Amino acid sequence: MNLSGSLPMTRRCFFATAGLAVAGPAAVGDGPAVTADNLPKAALLSDGDVKTYLLEFHTGQEVMQGLLAFARKHGLVAGHLTGIGAVSDAVVGYFDPQKKAYLRIHEKGQQEVLSLTGNLALYDSEPFLHVHTVLGLSDGSTWGGHLFEMTVRPTVELVMTTYPKPVRRKTDAETGLPLARPLMAKGRLSWHTRTTSRARSRSGRWAAPAPRCRRWGSAAITSAT
Repeated sequence: MNLSGSLPMTRRCFFATAGLAVAGPAAVGDGPAVTADNLPKAALLSDGDVKTYLLEFHTGQEVMQGLLAFARKHGLVAGHLTGIGAVSDAVVGYFDPQKKAYLRIHEKGQQEVLSLTGNLALYDSEPFLHVHTVLGLSDGSTWGGHLFEMTVRPTVELVMTTYPKPVRRKTDAETGLPLARPLMAKGRLSWHTRTTSRARSRSGRWAAPAPRCRRWGSAAITSAT
């Protein structure tokens, strides 16, 4: 594996090196351009407010740029994805919280995509993809991390589920990273917040919330979730 060194975690550097452009090629320095050449073939598996797509990349396409182009084309604001396949080249990274920098690891040669998982959100009102992967080498060993780049050979197959309510990211003051900040409806707390608030006893210590009962036919079903 080729270790290409650590990169200071400025906001500009994060997008340029991770292949996570959010404002067009001009805003990401030397990062690869987002073009239609990397758009995957797509089939809509389920429709409605929540949509599920099957995405297929072919030889020579770059996955991260293709995903970003697909998200922009369809105006996506939130979602998650999983996938498998095979690639000829990949760059992944490890984030060092002490240095606030990514160490890029470049592996050339044929590799199996054993696992690829990630999410989609908005950052500065533009699509933002955060993806991790595990790759298998010819000797049976594996490696992985935060995905920067991945060149397909012969295919990468992904299932992406998207949601209509935006999830947004905001720059974290401590790390400098754009971290997810799920939204709560105005004037209402999330179910998790209401539950954990009720779980606090009068003494200020945490207590398990009382089980809730729901009816199913004539039988009462107790649920703690």
